[in-house]
Amino acid sequence: MRTIFEHREPPRNRRGRSCKGRWNTVLVCLAFASASLPVGALADVLVSTDGQRFVGKVIEETSDSVVFESQQNGRFTFPRAQILELQLSPVEEATKPPAAATGEQKSNNPEWRPPGVGHDHFDWIQLGSGEWLKGHITYIQNKEIEFDSDELEELTLELKKIARLYSSEPMFVQFENHKPVYGRVEIDHEIVNVLGPEYLSLHRDELTGITPSGGKTGISNWTGRFNLGLNTQSGNTEQITLNSSAKLARRTPNTVLLIDFLGNFTQTSGVKTVSNERLTVSDDIRINQKWFVRAIQFEAYRDPLSNISHRFTAGVGVGYYIFDRDDLEWTVSAGPGYQSTKFDEVAAGQSDSDSTPAAGIQSRFSVDITKRLTFIQTLDTQFTNPESGKYTHHAVTTLEYEIKRHFNLDTSFVWDYLQNPKARSDGVIPQKSDYYTSVSIGFRF
Repeated sequence: MRTIFEHREPPRNRRGRSCKGRWNTVLVCLAFASASLPVGALADVLVSTDGQRFVGKVIEETSDSVVFESQQNGRFTFPRAQILELQLSPVEEATKPPAAATGEQKSNNPEWRPPGVGHDHFDWIQLGSGEWLKGHITYIQNKEIEFDSDELEELTLELKKIARLYSSEPMFVQFENHKPVYGRVEIDHEIVNVLGPEYLSLHRDELTGITPSGGKTGISNWTGRFNLGLNTQSGNTEQITLNSSAKLARRTPNTVLLIDFLGNFTQTSGVKTVSNERLTVSDDIRINQKWFVRAIQFEAYRDPLSNISHRFTAGVGVGYYIFDRDDLEWTVSAGPGYQSTKFDEVAAGQSDSDSTPAAGIQSRFSVDITKRLTFIQTLDTQFTNPESGKYTHHAVTTLEYEIKRHFNLDTSFVWDYLQNPKARSDGVIPQKSDYYTSVSIGFRF
């Protein structure tokens, strides 16, 4: 799930409007002029001793601390000893911590930079609101930046919300139609500069991705999440339902390796009614802003109740971004593959396994409904010979709600379909469709 912070552009400057006529016209014009002032000019500003700058509202002040609500990053408490400068909006009297207000008061200058930029071991970003944050860049990809903030922990932001960025260490950078380059990265509004053995300066729209360690092995390139849902029922019917899912992702400037697991288990009155597990692996190599190659598409699946002891599918493919916006993403991919199935039980004289060439089509659609709520729809289809099922699909619809930065609440609906199920040894043919609904708590790391 993507965590997106809303940013509103300041209203257009209308001071140039003509103010001729009577006094009431003059007053109207003055109202327009005052309304045209940037919103940030009426906000409180907090500058920490390490150079971080926050724009928002002072909620409460005590002799030891200040409770501050940032426009972009929520509410937090700052000890007085860590505050260099505190500027209150014009309607209130400006105050500064007595012992810490010795620095030069230039933080309200648009060209001001924290003193630590380029001198400490932190990466720095400036948001469109004027706020400065320090921490470490996890990755930049798909027009998003994942940033481990020193003060606010892990953040996922739209890249367009970042006004300026300075990396403390060299990074691997990928631009469209360019080979990867290595160097310190500076983003100044629309321009990305790479300062290294090969200097490069290009427009932000050409940027494909940035990672600290590029193609080398590094734990910092991995992210993940784990979801668990449990439901119990007692009384006339004893039922236990357990849903679990996990995802690992490794990112470099132009590649994404995804490992997904999904498991469902239900027991009703002591009888197992649902039991299946699915593991998928995909490795995408981005060619340009629209096209990518799927070097690996692998799935391992088992569902004994559907008469599938195990099924392995492997393939390759090519994909395309139909939409690739900050709040809307839709990718499709397709390619050939091969499938091998081992059935749980079969009628006498029937083969208990089958192998077949396959053709797969995948789709992933994601849209941010609100700042915290995301709708996700995935579909994976396979076309095989009739003995292996002829046509199968795995469709998942999810509403993902961010509770806090590392926790989310997911509601998912799963539809698994097999056109030609294999009859069991007693002649019973399993149902073609299986449906699951789960509500789970997720943890991101």
